Amino acid sequence: MACLLRTAFLIFIILFSVPATAQTQRQVTIISENDGYISVNNDGYYTNGLKFSYQWRRVPAETRREKINTFQLGQLIYTSQFAGEAALDRPITGYLYADFHQSVFNKKQDLLKWGVGFGLIGPPAFGKEMQERVHQVMQIYKPKNWDKQLRADWGLIADASWSPQLKKDRNSSLLEMKPLLSVTAGNFFTHATLGSAFLLGRSNLNNATVFWDHHKGTTKADREYFAYVFPAVSFKAYDATVQGGLFKKGPEPIEGRLNPVFFQTRMGVMYSGNKLSLGAAAVYESKQSLTQGSSQWYGSLQVGFMW
Repeated sequence: MACLLRTAFLIFIILFSVPATAQTQRQVTIISENDGYISVNNDGYYTNGLKFSYQWRRVPAETRREKINTFQLGQLIYTSQFAGEAALDRPITGYLYADFHQSVFNKKQDLLKWGVGFGLIGPPAFGKEMQERVHQVMQIYKPKNWDKQLRADWGLIADASWSPQLKKDRNSSLLEMKPLLSVTAGNFFTHATLGSAFLLGRSNLNNATVFWDHHKGTTKADREYFAYVFPAVSFKAYDATVQGGLFKKGPEPIEGRLNPVFFQTRMGVMYSGNKLSLGAAAVYESKQSLTQGSSQWYGSLQVGFMW
């Protein structure tokens, strides 16, 4: 685990050391997600997530489409609802991943985003070590049952998303809708998602909004501040964090049962100035595994720095 953190730190030091130019804009974003942000008595299912991303865009010539490139490293941790043997109602695992995404915008500011990624589940994802370290720092109970986590496996994932830019009068309208259609395929995750975000406040077009992590404002007039609600439904065919690796041999220590119709709603607020962006959200999710005792809530916090 310590080796992993040192590697991630070294990568970000290298990225920060590359000088920016007038034609290149860069951004680093950190996202922390935890069910404890909603309630200290809530500790289960999607219990923790930590994501680091580095983004850069080069100002395009008039004849070229604008493109934004993003590298992300992340770790997500899934557990059963409680530590007792009788409540092991979904598989336990970490999910460690690295991915690359590119966002492309046409003249209408429609967003087309594609990406590829690599991930690990089971012991190589260091979920046990991370949760034990976090609980040690917080001086709460030592996590149990990690000896029953999913078997080690690796996966490749590809995805694509599309969000059309609806007509908007920035000077008179405080309400904006951002539809989203996305598909993901691979031996870890295969699903399609349909949703739409509703923003109330001051927000920019798709290529310049913090909602899609694309803020690029340099003046006071470019600043954003809005509240939003983002409901979405996913139709799932496979999820390795619930079912284990696609090519697993034999049953897992704790068997999950995939919920094929999965609902998620995010409710939050966001702000972005010239250099700093901030976001906070409460997230509701239906059962990822039909064996779970209940649905869940968790909180999400993010901070970004642009230069």
